[in-house]
Amino acid sequence: MDDSTVSGRLSRAWPYRAADRALRALFIATVAAAGLLFWLAPHPPMVDLPQHAAQVATLHDMLRGQSPWAPLLRINLFTPYLLGYGAAAALSFVMPVTAAFKVMLTLSFYGFVAAYVALRRRLGTDPRLDWLCVPGFFGFAYEFGLYSYLVATPVAMVFLALALDHAEQPTFRRGVVLALVNLALFFSHGLIFVFANAIGGLFLLVRRPRMFSRALLAAWPYAVLALVTVLYALLHREVDLAPMYPFTVIWAINPLARILATVFYPWGITADNGSLLAFLLIVAAPFLMASKPNRDVAAYVPAIVVTIVWFGVPLFAINTFFLFPRFALFLFPFYALIFRAPVRAESAPAGTPWLALTTQLILAGICAGFVAQQGVRAVRFADESADFDVVANAIEPAQRGLGIIVDRASVAADNPFVYENFPVWYQAEHGGFVDFNAARFPPQIVRFRLDQLPGVGPSDVSPLPLYRHFNWQRHQGRLYRYFFVRAETPLPDAFFANPDCRVVRVKTAGEWSVYEKQACRGD
Repeated sequence: MDDSTVSGRLSRAWPYRAADRALRALFIATVAAAGLLFWLAPHPPMVDLPQHAAQVATLHDMLRGQSPWAPLLRINLFTPYLLGYGAAAALSFVMPVTAAFKVMLTLSFYGFVAAYVALRRRLGTDPRLDWLCVPGFFGFAYEFGLYSYLVATPVAMVFLALALDHAEQPTFRRGVVLALVNLALFFSHGLIFVFANAIGGLFLLVRRPRMFSRALLAAWPYAVLALVTVLYALLHREVDLAPMYPFTVIWAINPLARILATVFYPWGITADNGSLLAFLLIVAAPFLMASKPNRDVAAYVPAIVVTIVWFGVPLFAINTFFLFPRFALFLFPFYALIFRAPVRAESAPAGTPWLALTTQLILAGICAGFVAQQGVRAVRFADESADFDVVANAIEPAQRGLGIIVDRASVAADNPFVYENFPVWYQAEHGGFVDFNAARFPPQIVRFRLDQLPGVGPSDVSPLPLYRHFNWQRHQGRLYRYFFVRAETPLPDAFFANPDCRVVRVKTAGEWSVYEKQACRGD
């Protein structure tokens, strides 16, 4: 080979290496920017986040002995939400509760990406597909505000990387570390705990297909946590499994519906015109970039497990909605794991590098563009939701309230449910206590005492919204001083009609109104 040949190859290779470095820098910049999405609105457009923030705010006050609501509640430390709530509660002693949640969510996203990259390196996956770990974090689980679930994802990814190491070469030290991380995962989120352990257990089997007995011996870190799980189930079976809704299981198992959900849920709750095209481009990207099937059998395990979950798990069970849709977060990352980068001997025809580079640019554009889109939605939502702060700041703090949401949808955030729990921000930021309250649910760190349950329970807000059947007596309207209402037009005066108390509208801003119970017979 003469000098001119070497020089020619180097000159042809240089633009691609420079492009790879530029794309990597763009990936890092996109990840860094995506972590800031949580800070673009005072209240992020996440449906359940107010309930989680209220849990920590109330816990903070109870730990300080300053909560006026302590007689209603008890602290529940044996909960699979302990890690997310505990960390946010610790931060709440040095910053506002809302800021603590934004810090936790930002760190969780960065941790998820870093842990995914670590797992990808262990499996020899194509690094050009790292983009696929970005959008899912800001899809369905983000828009529904599944805080504990999101916080658990980096723990799960670290667990999978350690589980793979342990499966390849089991040692006592690796087993201890794996068991400790698994314990942290148990106290992060129950569903992800089961999901990740299924993957980890299969790692053992595929690494030792002809040594089943040795695989069983190496499974002791999983067995230890199985005992913890059994203990939790025994202690909570009567309360956790008691039906809270007029239904016990909703399968929604139609395969076509699940396939359509695969297309749309990685991007959020609702379908977008570009979702299908973006999905098809992401699915095609490894083939257009000449990626090859991964030689490591373990690389297929996460994709197989998430597929089983996606098509085999109900929509609702054990008093929990959206069981399978929340796993949309893992669809793209685990799909990427099954591909490796081509080696030089597998190089394709001369035009392929340009096709691969163009595909990478399209992939980067899709993922960075989606982050930008969510950023624009958050900024617009900040303006749209500001009226709530106007009404919340106009009333006295530390009072009991009830949310009655007629219009749950946000045009700004393109989220049909985002205002469902929004009045609970009054509890998180003003020291009040607002129903419907997640303290009714078993996994919460702050729960109602059984003799203090209010009249508004889970079945009163779903499937039929509260405003459709509100009854002053049955829903114990006298408990509340304030009623937070979001509707295009104020509620009629007769809505709160009752024989005992006078209820008047005291503040309106935009679609938000606050009604106050001012005088009751016998007070």
